[in-house]
Amino acid sequence: MAGAIQKNGDFGSFVLQNISELERRFGIKLGLAQKTLLVDNCTTEQVLSVLTGSTVRVNVVEQTENETTISRESVILDGADRPLIRAHSKIFVCNLPRNIVHQIRQKKLGIGKIIANSQLETFRKILAVGYDPTKRSVFRRYQIIYQKNVAFEIFEELAEI
Repeated sequence: MAGAIQKNGDFGSFVLQNISELERRFGIKLGLAQKTLLVDNCTTEQVLSVLTGSTVRVNVVEQTENETTISRESVILDGADRPLIRAHSKIFVCNLPRNIVHQIRQKKLGIGKIIANSQLETFRKILAVGYDPTKRSVFRRYQIIYQKNVAFEIFEELAEI
């Protein structure tokens, strides 16, 4: 089940209703960390560091590229190498500065850290939050907008923290 995020109105109230509906429908209870990550508009790596009290790192599992996009699968791990988030990202290279694309191609840093280190002014638009009963995981789908264009589309599956 994925709850689409409301276009108008109070985002906070709508997200609370959406999360409550997920919990009710699937008989689950989300922890504060999972709820925080579902609605987070900031750098996921920074929020995870605060929530876990440890440095996190991004491991790029797979990355492929064509003329217009880079597709990337990555895992964010805590200090004990425990997976916290699995992310599937689509990066639209034509909508980003060359130096950002170069850093992404190097596979050394997570997208959030690249954006923060480069001081790239972006906006995160959460499109959906949901729960996959088969995988027993909470997820969110969002876009990162740069200069009014979609630069990234990201799907994240959250582990229990």
